[in-house]
Amino acid sequence: MDKIVVAAHGYADKLLSLSSLPLHRLYSSDSLPETDLVFWNSFDRIVSWTGHGNPEIAQRFRKLSTQVLCARWKPEMGDTRHVSQIFADSLCPWLPAQFDLPETKIFPDVGNREAAGEWLDAKSWQGETLTALHPGAGGLGKRWALENFRSLALRICRAHSSVLILEGPAECGLGMELSAGLPPEHVYVAESVPLPLLAGLLTCCRAFVGNDSGVAHLAAGLGTPTVVTFGPTVPQQWAPLGSHVTALWLNESCSACRCGTGEAHTCLRNISPADVWSELKKSLQWSTNP
Repeated sequence: MDKIVVAAHGYADKLLSLSSLPLHRLYSSDSLPETDLVFWNSFDRIVSWTGHGNPEIAQRFRKLSTQVLCARWKPEMGDTRHVSQIFADSLCPWLPAQFDLPETKIFPDVGNREAAGEWLDAKSWQGETLTALHPGAGGLGKRWALENFRSLALRICRAHSSVLILEGPAECGLGMELSAGLPPEHVYVAESVPLPLLAGLLTCCRAFVGNDSGVAHLAAGLGTPTVVTFGPTVPQQWAPLGSHVTALWLNESCSACRCGTGEAHTCLRNISPADVWSELKKSLQWSTNP
């Protein structure tokens, strides 16, 4: 479904699953079979961010008749560019000049918003304002403490608003765990909803609060005022791009951030619910008076 959405919105002509590609044989020492050569040579150009720096993959790509660019995307030591800019700059050998990325904007279908309204109606939503909370992230080390999210949610509920808790497929049970102790009449939990429906739900929210994750990037791209807690990742390189994004990163007393030592990061623990609430109130004020 997500692949269909991306193609349907004109971001790509066609999408193929990585699992359907013969990538694994690029890492093998054996010669590529004829079927692989025919597949790879069916493209005019190939840009691969897989295998950069791997001499075996580079050697196999050189045997193709098509043009191949095997590019780096991870920030190196001392590189302060945003990761998206690194991706864009890696295409410079095929582009006339270096370019700055435009503001990120995502436009969901009207049907996505309608589906979100139907989903909320089924949850007995009374039309009160919503603030989305996403306590998950791909890595456990990037998750702001659950008790902090709960404290923030209580502040939101006391301000006569409701919270929409988002839970991804890899975070089973996290939404219900966060909702424990919150007033049930002000809490809605969206568990592993499809991406189009998630986009629609985020457009129904006055603001979004979450960790460094893909959901935060989606919220920012949709134009939803977004507050993101950061640590140990660096917001200069990983923060969502959007017109109303606040990245909270309090690393002053984190020796792992300052010195690059092997010590555990404390930067994420430095962020208090009061810090996030202060930034969230600014976002809510903007969404009320844009």
